[in-house]
Amino acid sequence: MNKKIVKALYRKEILDILRDKKTILMMIVVPLILYPLIFMFSMYLSTSMIKASTSKSYRVSVQDTENAAELKNFILEKQEAHEYEFIFVDSYMQNRDSEEALRQKEVDAYVMQSVSENRPYYEIGYMASETDSQTAAGMLKDMLGDYRDDLRDRILEEKGMDIKETLSPIGFAMKDFSTREENAGYIFGYIVPFLLITSILMGALYPAIDTTAGEKERGTLETLLTLPVKNLELITAKFLATSTVAVAAALLNLLSMGIMAFYLMSSTAAVGQDPGINLFSYIPAMIVTLLCVLVFAMFASAVCLCACIYARSFKEAQNYTTPVMLIFMMGGMAGMIPSLRLNGTTALIPVVNITLLIAELFKFHFELSRIAMVLISNLAYAGVAVVLMARLFSSENILFGDAAASLHLMEARKDMKENQIPGLGDVVLLFSVLLIVMLFAGSLAVAKWGLYGLFVEQGLMLACVLGYSWYIKADFRKVFHLGRPRAIAVIASVLMIVGSYLVIQVIGGLITAAFPSLSTENTEMLVSLWENKPLWLLILAVAVVPPVCEEFVFRGFLLGALENKYKAWVAVVACGLLFGLYHMSILQFFLIGLVGIVLTYVAWKEQCIWLSILMHALNNLTSLLLQQFEEPITKKLPFLAEETISFGTGAGMVISGIVFMALGFVFLQKRSKNAKTDRG
Repeated sequence: MNKKIVKALYRKEILDILRDKKTILMMIVVPLILYPLIFMFSMYLSTSMIKASTSKSYRVSVQDTENAAELKNFILEKQEAHEYEFIFVDSYMQNRDSEEALRQKEVDAYVMQSVSENRPYYEIGYMASETDSQTAAGMLKDMLGDYRDDLRDRILEEKGMDIKETLSPIGFAMKDFSTREENAGYIFGYIVPFLLITSILMGALYPAIDTTAGEKERGTLETLLTLPVKNLELITAKFLATSTVAVAAALLNLLSMGIMAFYLMSSTAAVGQDPGINLFSYIPAMIVTLLCVLVFAMFASAVCLCACIYARSFKEAQNYTTPVMLIFMMGGMAGMIPSLRLNGTTALIPVVNITLLIAELFKFHFELSRIAMVLISNLAYAGVAVVLMARLFSSENILFGDAAASLHLMEARKDMKENQIPGLGDVVLLFSVLLIVMLFAGSLAVAKWGLYGLFVEQGLMLACVLGYSWYIKADFRKVFHLGRPRAIAVIASVLMIVGSYLVIQVIGGLITAAFPSLSTENTEMLVSLWENKPLWLLILAVAVVPPVCEEFVFRGFLLGALENKYKAWVAVVACGLLFGLYHMSILQFFLIGLVGIVLTYVAWKEQCIWLSILMHALNNLTSLLLQQFEEPITKKLPFLAEETISFGTGAGMVISGIVFMALGFVFLQKRSKNAKTDRG
């Protein structure tokens, strides 16, 4: 790759982007002018509303109460202290239906007395759909609370009882050990990540559209490709230019927010109130946030470019990027979910991990391992997206043809060909849907129904895959590898899963020894789901349903699409690693990713998904039985009870595992020339 060419192309892309007034508008006008204006207007509006609500007179009625006069006098005496103002319309309301008067806005709220549990009971009638009525009801509620306290104090005094000793036999207070900076950071953690992610996305979106679909529409992309420039150099320049604009937009947003924070601090200090917040204490958080911005901008730019390259016009590109924008914005709101925390699982979820990390940073929670995990994972995602983008730019069909052909859902079903193979667009769309289904519907089902919710979760996954495949008229036999298994292949599959299980146990032991916290990430949740359940149900939920459903997704749809586009080893490794990533755990990513590669290889080699289902089931069943019958099994196999696998035991397990896997590999090669006829 020629750096001078990349530099020249980068300069050309930046100049083209800066000539676009829309980009300048989104980069400069929005963050530097619109955000402060919105903030100031919001403050003015809220202040005006509060002032208007307390200065306005409200029409109220006190009806059918034994002590109506006393209550009204109490309200009149106390309303000034509350800055309320009431107009009593009792005489007007005597012959009126209370509900009708509320609906006709003749009265804002009323108080009516009844008897409940042998004591006076007051009902406040109002209309929650009307602002004035709701405000008046809230004011009356405050007044009745004061009236109750006043009556209680008078009763106690009449009985000669000490009010304080009777009502407050003990005293208590809450002592907040959080600093003002931590409390302010808690609030920033809700706002800053969402604004940053939105600004980065908006900053990347328009340049990505302009440098791909825009150039297609203008006819300049063909001219660029005729130059003595490699595709990689062109892609690199576009990627760097888009990332630069995204970073600039984010930095301007940070600057705008910083200016507003400084203005508020200065305004508070000017009126003689010390805010007590040291803005310099946020510098470490801002530095790491800046790193997050740089890394996330690369990821967002690559994703936007991948989405936009499919479009043939600016308008079509905007349609393609709408789902991307929605997904990113949903991830940006992850910090607003109180129960969601940054851990080994969420640190691997794109967009969500950046959101949660920034929220943690502003609360002064600096855990280097989590920071590294988030930054590295986002760099990895950006790298994958760039590789995908390079593939897309190398396809003439995508650049100059109907790029939507790889997304069969764009066609009317009656126009679709029979026995299609899913394209990359189908894979991206389906897995995006699956991600949303698993995160929301699946998580809700598990939270509500426990172990039974797993059946719902897996069923939804299988229904999405089969339903989508049916709709695009996919070749089920070829896509899902529905060939007949050979007897020798069954033996080979068992040998390979046994061998891989032994090797994985040793690797897992080494990882957990180095990082002990990773070993308990999902254990508590699994134990709570399995607790007090019959063995047959556990086997069904662990070793039957997930292997079938997950294999149809990964060794079926995903492998069927990738093996048609890429070399075999690329498809096998990609399917295996995505399978590990699906389990959303650092430990499981490495371990299950390696198992996934073995499963994918067998399914691809034999074109038979039933073998990978068998292997998957045996793997899950072994783990389940070890957990359920730990004591009797470890008596027979004592090395499994070792907390830390010794060198001798580990070496023996690895050697045995490699031998088993090698035998399985050899068996799979036998009669490979006749495999196609055997598979029928």
